[in-house]
Amino acid sequence: MADEYRSIKSASTAVMKVEGSKFIAGAFPVEGQSQAEASLAKVRKEYFDATHHCFAYALGSEGKEFRYSDDGEPSGTGGVKILAAIQSRNLSDILVVVTRYFGGTKLGTGGLGRAYFESAGQALSGAEVIQKLVTEELEMTFPYDETSKVMNALSHLKAKIIDTIYDDDVTLRVSVRKSSEKSLGETLVDATRGNIALKHPPK
Repeated sequence: MADEYRSIKSASTAVMKVEGSKFIAGAFPVEGQSQAEASLAKVRKEYFDATHHCFAYALGSEGKEFRYSDDGEPSGTGGVKILAAIQSRNLSDILVVVTRYFGGTKLGTGGLGRAYFESAGQALSGAEVIQKLVTEELEMTFPYDETSKVMNALSHLKAKIIDTIYDDDVTLRVSVRKSSEKSLGETLVDATRGNIALKHPPK
C-alpha cells in the first residue's frame, strides 16, 4: 500500500449555468465519514431552496471508502459522475457537492451527466492539491537515561510525539510515516541496545 496520497488543502467552489439551470459545485477536504456528512448538511442548509444536492465523497489512502447520491436526479447522472471527477484526479479525503437550481429546461440524461461531471471538475480544478501521508502509531517505553537517544531517533525519522507519560519509565506514543515504521523500530532498538519496549497501541 502506498503511504501517500492526494487530497485538497481547502474548500473550492465553482458555478456553471447550462440551459437556465444553475450548478453550484463545492469541493471540501474531509477527515472521515462524519465530517463528510456534516459538510454535506451545511451545504443543504445554505442552499435549502435548491432542486437537488448531488454529491460524492472518497476517503482513505486509496479512496476505497466512498459514497454518492443522485438526490432525485435520474440514476447515474449525478453522484456517480461527481465520483468519476474525483477519481479521475486521484483524490481522496474529499467531498464534492453539486447543488442544482432547475432552470425549466430538461437536459436529458447525457447532458445532465456532463453538467454534473464538468461542474465538479471545475471546483476540483480550483483547489490546491496536497500530499497526505499514511501514518502508523507506535508506543514505546524506556528508562529515563535513554531519553536523548530516543529523541534523536524520533527527530531523524520525523516521528511526531502524540502523548508522553512519565512514570517509573518514560512512555511515548508517536506517529510515524508508514514506510518509516520499521526503520524507526530498528533504530530505537539499536540506539538503546534493546533497552526499550515497542508496541502498537490499541486503535
